[in-house]
Amino acid sequence: MSDFLSMPLLSYDLKSRRRNFIVWMIISVCLFILIVVMFTNLLNAGLPEFIGDMLSSVPTSVSGGEQPADLPDFKDFGVNFGVCMQLMLIVGCIYASYLGASANTGSRGDNDITFIYSMPVSRVCTVLTSYFAQIVILLFYNIAVFAVALGVLYSNHKMNFTGRIALAVLAFMLIEIIYLSISFLLSTFMNTSSQAASISAVIVTITVLFGFVGSLSPSLNALTFFSPYKYISVYSIVSGGHSMFYIGIIAGVLMSIISVMLSCARYNKIDFLLN
Repeated sequence: MSDFLSMPLLSYDLKSRRRNFIVWMIISVCLFILIVVMFTNLLNAGLPEFIGDMLSSVPTSVSGGEQPADLPDFKDFGVNFGVCMQLMLIVGCIYASYLGASANTGSRGDNDITFIYSMPVSRVCTVLTSYFAQIVILLFYNIAVFAVALGVLYSNHKMNFTGRIALAVLAFMLIEIIYLSISFLLSTFMNTSSQAASISAVIVTITVLFGFVGSLSPSLNALTFFSPYKYISVYSIVSGGHSMFYIGIIAGVLMSIISVMLSCARYNKIDFLLN
């Protein structure tokens, strides 16, 4: 186990990200509450009717002559809260991408490398420990999201949704790990965290757009394969379904494994840059 994971390095990495984690948690909790409040107000203001009119205006050349599916009943709590959770997943994907993007670039060219070099560990152990640290941070992040979701359920007297929310948060974690792994690999080719973070933000934006466009019409459904965000429908889970794109999930897991392996190979061939 010591050949692949260093507890001192793990503890050091977790402590160094403690302040950043707290800031992201505050932002995420505020966004979660804001999404729930705003979405409820938009429903009361006629949002379902507006979306229906917008979807009905999709050109037949795009929809293939088929009309978009009927909108779900947003008055149902499961549907309403499921949509809010689906939007919250975007925030989680952005955070996961940021974690991966800054995991390795921050270790090059700063004083942290002094501590890393002082440890009797291999380069592979350093990389795997860093990756595992980000997984642990994501775990605590999603536990906090689950706690906030339970607070919303309690305030609405809907504690019977607890099991669905727990399953949805597990889905959160799986999708976020895919984005984390891709960004983790990208960070090995970047000199600064800001460069990798910018590219990761672009990746999240593009993949979410692919998922949205692919959902508009069966003729464009293939685009959802390039959108890990759409591999699991958190909205469907919370509202009572279990919609999962199993081929996409398997591909995402393989993509994560390959990304970590390539990251280790990359760091075995490059030297850290010292100040």
